[in-house]
Amino acid sequence: MPMKVLIPALCLLLAACSQSVGMGNDDDALFNVGGEPMMPGTRPVRIGEGGPAFAACANVARVVNISAEGETYLPVRAAPFLEASEVLRLPNDSRLLVCTRSIDQRWQGVVVPPASAPDTDCGVGAPVASPRAYAGPCVSGWVASAFVRAVAN
Repeated sequence: MPMKVLIPALCLLLAACSQSVGMGNDDDALFNVGGEPMMPGTRPVRIGEGGPAFAACANVARVVNISAEGETYLPVRAAPFLEASEVLRLPNDSRLLVCTRSIDQRWQGVVVPPASAPDTDCGVGAPVASPRAYAGPCVSGWVASAFVRAVAN
């Protein structure tokens, strides 16, 4: 019995004492030593998360309350982060199709019909077989949930 306990204990001790390089990370990348701001990149909006019995983007919403801090538009971002690049700016009362949410619920993944034709079919009204990234004709991106209110279809 003591031998069964001794071998794993020795393995743990050896692992703790070994000097290893972190799984492909170097100090510059890990700690952003270069001083340049880190950018979150792009995260595509996923459609069809409700399953094949529901529309690919089930909720219609409008932009609301964007003038709280003097802003005149709501930025649509390439990823659910303030640091992500803007892909579009929306004025109050713009129509959105809500398709998904971020894990923390602060961001909503949306598809935006063109302002000149708000009733455009963006290809998300019908069900899709399985969840996937949106690749339709309209602009898609991420907006802060605080400025979006659901409306009746």
